[in-house]
Amino acid sequence: MSESKIERLVSMINQIALNMSANGTDEMVADQVAQHLEKFWSPPMKNLITEQPSNADLGLTPIAQMAIQSLLKIQQAKRA
Repeated sequence: MSESKIERLVSMINQIALNMSANGTDEMVADQVAQHLEKFWSPPMKNLITEQPSNADLGLTPIAQMAIQSLLKIQQAKRA
């Protein structure tokens, strides 16, 4: 998929994290963002963002990065 799609997803995740930032600790917010992504994003959107290399500098905020890791755990648990 194109880089612009990834940039758009990164922007969306960062905005969701910012909107939820008052909901508790960074870990709590990251989990809430991950749950939001799992519930409302399409599988191709989730796959695109979770398949990016973990060391890639995509421009994710720290909370958004934690949310992606939480989303990966949610996806792995669903597959098990």
